[in-house]
Amino acid sequence: MKSVQRIGVYFSANDRVYPWARAFLASFRAHNPDLDLVLIPFDDACERVLALREEYGFSVYEDAAGFPRLEAIGAALELGHTPTGPRWFRRYAAFWGPLDRFFYLDARQVVLADLRPALEALDAYGFDFLHYDCELDQVYEPGPWRRDLLRRGRARGFNSGRWVARRGLYSLEDFERFGREAAAVRDHLNPRNTDQAFINYCVDHSDLRVGHLAEVLGGVVSRSWARQPGRLYRDGGDWRLWDHGGLDHRKRLILLHWAGYRRLESIPHFSIFLRYCTRGQGFLATHRFSLALGLRRVLRLPADRARTVRSINFAYRQLTRAR
Repeated sequence: MKSVQRIGVYFSANDRVYPWARAFLASFRAHNPDLDLVLIPFDDACERVLALREEYGFSVYEDAAGFPRLEAIGAALELGHTPTGPRWFRRYAAFWGPLDRFFYLDARQVVLADLRPALEALDAYGFDFLHYDCELDQVYEPGPWRRDLLRRGRARGFNSGRWVARRGLYSLEDFERFGREAAAVRDHLNPRNTDQAFINYCVDHSDLRVGHLAEVLGGVVSRSWARQPGRLYRDGGDWRLWDHGGLDHRKRLILLHWAGYRRLESIPHFSIFLRYCTRGQGFLATHRFSLALGLRRVLRLPADRARTVRSINFAYRQLTRAR
């Protein structure tokens, strides 16, 4: 059997998410000091992120021919809800990039453990693709088309921001073919999460050995989204979830992500983000940044609380829709 040459992690970011990227990079290197890390630029506005390359030891993967074709797939499937949606399709160049076994991660998360066991699980347990954080309604619309997938043991509904795979599972031509197929059933896919629906469609219509990462590894929380029941705590070198009576009680967290949150000051587990975002920046810089975000958090608290009131939220959505 051919030996695996390179294992590692791809991540996607640009300067617009610079604080998130800094927290991601600091957390990644805190727990994975020697693992290969490769940036797939979200777009051309990456000057500040690229300036971190030497500090955090990552390389950059550019695909001048592939990126435009991947974005074209996204543009053909996009319904206009997320203007930057086609850019997310760049991440799928990972399947023909330099890493033989890879974890793909979005920048809006922190890494809380050694990721090597997840990468080694592909060969150790005979999988091609391992996914995480499943929510079917975020991928497929309810109806007979989805039920048919479920009857055939498909329709997993995994998040597109964290997954493990083998190099070469898909080619660019494969994705273009899947893009044409997905366009024909676009009404059955989530109208907003275009790139997420796409990769789920590809995996659900491929002959792959697929598993849920937490189930394969064992002892890991089943969801890594920050807004879930329970409290995070340190147990020696591990981060764990305290959710007494819950299925994930006292299990380890390997990732914590804030998908869907646009404002840093509103995120759950704010202190964990700050821990890594300000890591190594010195006392004054750390406290200046913490104070600024903390102040914004306090000032926005009334508005955030108001949005949880059903009548106010409904009125806000009606006004913004009218515009």
